[in-house]
Amino acid sequence: MFEKYLISERTFHNVEKNDGIIGYAVGLRIPYYRGITLSCINDINLTINGESVPHDAMTIVVETGSFPYREISTVINNRWEMTEEAVVFVNAPGGLADKEHTIEAFVSLRISYQPHPNTGADKKILKLGTTRNVDEEVMKNGRNN
Repeated sequence: MFEKYLISERTFHNVEKNDGIIGYAVGLRIPYYRGITLSCINDINLTINGESVPHDAMTIVVETGSFPYREISTVINNRWEMTEEAVVFVNAPGGLADKEHTIEAFVSLRISYQPHPNTGADKKILKLGTTRNVDEEVMKNGRNN
């Protein structure tokens, strides 16, 4: 139902720090009708131009904080709200080329009252947006280095 909104068309850009591109960001919307705690995320898989993004390169950024992918299963006090765009920062020195890219995303959520995971998948072709400086709030949390 919400799959076509999973990949945000607003957030897809390289991320710069100290005059160097340190990676890129992809915006995702939750494929569910309610918000959930980050610990209820089973999986976020991202593919750019047919190449899978390693989980170790991902940092998940929500309004209340940023967390390396490997830690999200332990994050019980921060939520990904239904109307919120989560940003997946990918640590990739040099970033992506300034052109169109094929983005595929898959999200699996653990919902307490459902006997199976709630999943969503989306695929879009997006042009890379304007490079932005790394979010200072993310840097304060010591998470995006």
